[in-house]
Amino acid sequence: MFAIYKKDLKSAFTGMTGWVLCAFVVFMSGLYFTALCLTGGYADYGYVLNNMTFIFIAIVPLLTMRCVEERRQKTDQLLLTSPVTICQIVWGKYLALLTVYAVPILVMCTCPLVASKYGTVSFARAYSCILAFFLVGAAALAIGLFISTLTESQIISAVLTFGSLLILYFMPSLATMLPSTAGASLIAFTMLAIVVGIIVYVMTKSVVTAAGVVSAGEIALLIIYFVNSDLLESAFPNMLTALGLFSRFTNFVNGIFDVTGLVFMASTALLFVLFTCQSYEKRRWN
Repeated sequence: MFAIYKKDLKSAFTGMTGWVLCAFVVFMSGLYFTALCLTGGYADYGYVLNNMTFIFIAIVPLLTMRCVEERRQKTDQLLLTSPVTICQIVWGKYLALLTVYAVPILVMCTCPLVASKYGTVSFARAYSCILAFFLVGAAALAIGLFISTLTESQIISAVLTFGSLLILYFMPSLATMLPSTAGASLIAFTMLAIVVGIIVYVMTKSVVTAAGVVSAGEIALLIIYFVNSDLLESAFPNMLTALGLFSRFTNFVNGIFDVTGLVFMASTALLFVLFTCQSYEKRRWN
């Protein structure tokens, strides 16, 4: 695992990708820190991070689209037949991504110390926001890593990751725009079941399995709708609100140390790393 970690980390910093992305994050952090804290007089560093959450939409696709370049270069068979497990391969790649991402985060950790020279700063609040910001990025990187295993094209991987994170970013706003009727939730969940079926087909190449997943989901939805449609009232908007990754960071900005939010972010990262392991496992057997 360490060899894979070292190889991917070296690859990120041998070229310009790692350096440019780290410099971009540090630059944006410094820009907002200067404007809000040093010039604007805000003592809460969380406001800086809250204005920076959009950077994940830009940097994560660029970081993760090359994670599975062995597949594009047709050298993945050498990797998959090496004396390491699939989980070790995935964790090596994921930890390399986290290391690249951690470099600008460590630089950002000095900002509350600088601000404390000019006023009173709550270090507990500031560093809890930095912790939550890191975990949001960790979850976003895990999502991007999983998507990169679904296609050989780096462009398609970047576009899909960008679209997925954009939806997650605007998910709370989308939830407020959707109708709350049971019929609307039924239609929305049906579309979601179809999307899940497509993902299952991409991963398994089995039409029967994909159709079975969609059919099972649709039958369950129809039973709920006709037996007790009240359960579907506002169900889809509520689900979007609950699954909002970026919106949970707002609690930390508002001074609430949300343990459930931290667990949700860490669980999302772990879940998509496990999905990536399964995607690699399928590739190995194919």
